Amino acid sequence: MHIVTVSEMRELEAQAERQYGLSSPILMKNAGKSAADIFEAHLDPHFSIQNLEILFLIGPGNNGGDGLIMAQHLQLSGALVSLYHWKEQHLVVHGEDVHEAQTQSELETLLQSTDYVVDALLGTGHSRPLPDDMRVLLAHVQQERTARQNLHVVALDLPTGLNPDTGKVDPGTLAADITITLACPKQGFFFFPGRDYLGTLYIGSIGLPPAMGSDLSTEMLDAQLVRSLLPARSLNSNKGTFGKVMLLCGSPPYPGSAYLAGTAAARVGAGLITLAVTEKMLPIYASSFHEATFTLLPDEDVESFERAKTFTDHLSGYRALLIGPGLGQSPNTREVLLQVLEYLRNQPEQERPKLVVDADGLNNLSALEHWWTLLPAGTIITPHPGEMGRLCGGLKVSGGDIERLELARAKAKEWQVTLILKGACTLVTDPAGRTRINWNANPALATAGTGDVLAGMISGFLAQGLAPFEAASAGVYLHTAAADNVSAEIGYAGLLASDLLAQIPRVMSKT
Repeated sequence: MHIVTVSEMRELEAQAERQYGLSSPILMKNAGKSAADIFEAHLDPHFSIQNLEILFLIGPGNNGGDGLIMAQHLQLSGALVSLYHWKEQHLVVHGEDVHEAQTQSELETLLQSTDYVVDALLGTGHSRPLPDDMRVLLAHVQQERTARQNLHVVALDLPTGLNPDTGKVDPGTLAADITITLACPKQGFFFFPGRDYLGTLYIGSIGLPPAMGSDLSTEMLDAQLVRSLLPARSLNSNKGTFGKVMLLCGSPPYPGSAYLAGTAAARVGAGLITLAVTEKMLPIYASSFHEATFTLLPDEDVESFERAKTFTDHLSGYRALLIGPGLGQSPNTREVLLQVLEYLRNQPEQERPKLVVDADGLNNLSALEHWWTLLPAGTIITPHPGEMGRLCGGLKVSGGDIERLELARAKAKEWQVTLILKGACTLVTDPAGRTRINWNANPALATAGTGDVLAGMISGFLAQGLAPFEAASAGVYLHTAAADNVSAEIGYAGLLASDLLAQIPRVMSKT
């Protein structure tokens, strides 16, 4: 599912008319019918649309036209439909015009009894501040919703006043319980504060041919996309079929990181997981991660060249390498990291493992000038906003604003990496500018260790043969889906990173 800017959406509509004869009235007809179908499907199956009170707030443009057609279809299905034409201040209640002198009092009475308000005032093409009288109208709806929990708001295409390119909102914007957007999700939906105003998001059709938009570079991560990425599991397989993952992770202060990442790599289906550990740390991992194998490294105080060579001597045959979670930032560790990266850069591409660098791997690199030149081609990096800021030389990086999008695209190109910029709606982008954005945002993931799980999942997908951009995409989507499974049982507080592990294969099987 492609994500569009306003200009891209306009070009799609213009192209639909030029190439396929799909005029604006035809697209509007399709949009209204699709929105009505989605609305009816959204209703509780035990809740009949018959005699359901629905008030449509109708604007003067195409969004209002879509709303009128949606209203006609719902009226034919048995709903009690009323229309308030904002521009004319004209109210129609169940097909009967209300006298102008009684409009405001009748509108307030109607608001007290209606079940749903459909916001079809202003759509994608509007980005100016809302008129004062429109803000007053939306404030009346909000006031009634605050007083009465069974009043629900549906936004058609987007909540009026939400900027579809940036996610910024007008002070008068009314948050929706559900948003039925048309044709494609809009770029601003994935950034705050707009993301908070959308409620449950549905994508309606305007009848565009499937091939249209194939040249767009930004996609929404959803189940359909990720399902197409997951590696097949042939009956004629062995553990070598699904690849080997090596992890250079963990240290005495942070032993859990390697366990979480390694287990996550196994849970996505990698055939063999190996942890590179010192003999002192081995009992910790061997007692908790029975399925892992181990490469024994010299102790942390041994000269870095010996430690690095011991490690690289065991890399042959591994398809994926994860460096960083819990690794620590001692000078010796940093030297080991630099020597391992030099070894990887000097290996033929087809012989070296694909690399993921996370957490302390990134923190160690950020202390170096032009650190990205040390990475082998095809590397994935997975910074959260704080790590991203350090990689950018101390820049303050947002966890949810629109500015992070262009930053991620620019840096993925400059650094020649697949970049996962974590946040409420995580971004995945590559050097060519391809971008995927995760729709699901789960605050339960804001706890220690969940990033280690994500890095391990991505490494496990690399081991199974996915390209870096695809492995990153699958990992990001399924990571949040696993968290959603946990939150469905316990809520948004109290999730432990280890709670995700058992959910990973469950969400994969249902994707």
